[in-house]
Amino acid sequence: MATGSAISVIMSVYNGAPHIHASIQSILQQSFTNFELLVLNDGSTDSSSQILNGLAASDPRIRLIERENRGLVASLNELIAAAKSPLLARMDSDDIAMPDRLGLQFEYLAANPGIGIIGTNTHDLDENGFLQKAVERYPLTPQDARLSLRNGPPVCHPSVMMRTDIIRALGGYRAAFRHAEDYDLWLRASLITDICNLPDRLLLYRRSPQQISQKHAAEQAKAAAVAWLDHVRCSEGRASLFDHMPHLPHYDALDALFGNESSSAYVRRKVVERMRYSNEMLKGPEFSMMLQQVRAGEGFEGVGRTILRLGRKGRMLRAVVLASAAAGVLISGS
Repeated sequence: MATGSAISVIMSVYNGAPHIHASIQSILQQSFTNFELLVLNDGSTDSSSQILNGLAASDPRIRLIERENRGLVASLNELIAAAKSPLLARMDSDDIAMPDRLGLQFEYLAANPGIGIIGTNTHDLDENGFLQKAVERYPLTPQDARLSLRNGPPVCHPSVMMRTDIIRALGGYRAAFRHAEDYDLWLRASLITDICNLPDRLLLYRRSPQQISQKHAAEQAKAAAVAWLDHVRCSEGRASLFDHMPHLPHYDALDALFGNESSSAYVRRKVVERMRYSNEMLKGPEFSMMLQQVRAGEGFEGVGRTILRLGRKGRMLRAVVLASAAAGVLISGS
């Protein structure tokens, strides 16, 4: 077991057999070697356990925890509690770290004590492992990261290195914000420390239809919107509403919870805006929310493009229904 390490790399694994070996090897082969690798097998039902035990037997820097499935938030918090190092580096079980990732992040945090969280830019991998053209650029200064927070996470979650004491002081990840637990953490962290990114693309980030942002887009959009409202509240010096809440309340309960009449409408609007880009959501029950927004005259930017997208995907009935709702609002307002 690694002792006195500078960095604890934390990785939660659930059915990661296809990619876990390559992902872990990319950490073990880092140019910076003073780390421990904490891996939690979150009740995998594939061959992840056999692969992980084999890897742990081959390198003493790996500490393996195995237990029943409890989900990502519980797993990450357990890993944070078990870490022995002053720095935490996140890593997902299907991504690949470039050889200098840990070293460059460690050097940056050593030279910049005011930075609590440092991410990196990334390259993208498709689900088959082919390198894709990277288009996303994360903010490089604390000022730009703070400005970008309203629009979403200012860092790529599996690319970050964080100061352990800060993350523990914040209480780690919060269960209520499942599927947007990282964004909620960045919002809370921004009130006590600075966040930024290295310009280097130091992570090969795998994108696939199985990602949380694809499979749970509606839940993620709702959680992100509520996290922002809670962040605004905390920025005003008031206590968070969600430190001990295991789940987010229903949309209709948000106005009473936040003490104003616009919270529910704001969250619904943010979910509808996210729906425009999710084929799953456009064919799911969230479509009713979109219609409700349009019929109420609140609408959303890009309704015309959404109607066309529905038509291209063969969902002509929904395209017609949404077009009729939009037309009705235009006629009634003329």
